[in-house]
Parts: sequence; C-alpha cells; structure tokens
Amino acid sequence: MASRLSYPPQPSPSVPPERQYAKRPMPGKILIVDDDQPTRAGLAMLLAEAGYDAITASTVPSAIKLLIDEHPDLLLVDIRLDEYNGLHVVATRPEPIPAIVLTGFADPSIEADARRLGAEFLLKPVKPSVLMAVVQRLLSDARAGRSIPRRWPRKPVLQDVRVDIDDAAVRVLDVSYGGVCVEMRRSAGAGPPGEFRMIVPPADLPVPVEVVWSRRRDATTWVCGGAVSEENFTNWRTVVDLMA
Repeated sequence: MASRLSYPPQPSPSVPPERQYAKRPMPGKILIVDDDQPTRAGLAMLLAEAGYDAITASTVPSAIKLLIDEHPDLLLVDIRLDEYNGLHVVATRPEPIPAIVLTGFADPSIEADARRLGAEFLLKPVKPSVLMAVVQRLLSDARAGRSIPRRWPRKPVLQDVRVDIDDAAVRVLDVSYGGVCVEMRRSAGAGPPGEFRMIVPPADLPVPVEVVWSRRRDATTWVCGGAVSEENFTNWRTVVDLMA
C-alpha cells in the first residue's frame, strides 16, 4: 500500500499562520512524479502555497516527456511507479537538475543508488517543513552554482554497436553509466519496444535495456532513452567503457 503524506500542513501554534511561508522563494518549477493521486495533489498544494509552480505526472513516460518539454528546476519522485522504478527518471533526466527521491520503504541499496545519482533521499512520511527546507536548499544551491547533482556525463559512441531489436535499424546516439539514447527505424505503425539488448564487441556482452521514454520523429523513426536494471549495472559500466 502506498504511503501518503498528510497535506495541507497544519500551522504551528507557536508561529502565526501568516508567517508560515513568510520567506517567499524565488519562483521555481517543480515536477512531482507519484502514482498516488492524493499524494500528488497534496505535494502540489504544499509547493504552490510556498510560491512554486508545481507540475505533476503519474507515470515514468509522462514524467520523461515533462522533463523534456517543461524544463523544471527540480524533480520530486517516488520510487515505486507501477512497473517502473523512479530512479529511472533520475538517471535519465536530460538536464542536471536537483532531484529528491521519496519512498515509504527504508532500503539501503535504493538509498545508495539514489545518492549515487546525485539525488536526496527522504522517507515517507516526511514533515512538510523538512521537505520544504530540502527543496529550498537544493534550488538555492543550484541557482548559486553549488552542489549541482552529480550525473554521469553522456559519451559519444566511437564504435559500431549491435542492438538486438526485431524489425528495427538502430543507431546509438550516446551512452552514460545511467543509460543510453538510441534512434531506431521501425516499420510503419510499429511503436518503440519495451526493452532491447545491446551487444558490444569485442566481448559481445549482451545487456538488457528497458525503454523508459520515447518520442517520435516521423512515421517510422523513434528516439528512445533506456535504463539498465540494478543487477546488470556492473556489466553496463563495462559496456559503456568499451563503447566510449
């Protein structure tokens, strides 16, 4: 069962209501990604009351599209998003914006992965005052050019790479330890696959890749971003080092 945050926050009896958000932040656009509608609505209300522009998504594909189209200043994402993992959104974000991972499950490996991707990690339920303090700190640091989240740089591919997708001609655009971006041509009417395998010489090491976002260029051409599961991360680093 999904954990929920309690919103809107209740004013502290020791602080007058009009001073709860007296220090208005600089405007900022924040993308909230959570498949639980009450949680999305509560977070959006909290952020809007604090002076931020909140946009929401309930799925990973819709979140990736908003990251590309809306250029938010900060990402706030849950871990469990139906069949997806919220870390995929963090790993494939096209711009190095700050990120906060929210989850109701205290998992040290997930926390380590989130921090390796440069994201803050908070457990639900989290006090609104704590969340807002982290949001304000990350946005202030980003505007000042400090503590920009560590994100693996994209590398151009310098050699031929075989990509195993039925009925598709594929070109790898770039790779990073966080994922891969490919351009593929498929037959008319065929959409992008849900996953594919990359096979890199000379080791011919196959690595399964899950497609987490895609956009159409024309009737037969798609650009897709993919992420690698945790159990394949070691092999993926080897693949990236061989390709770049």
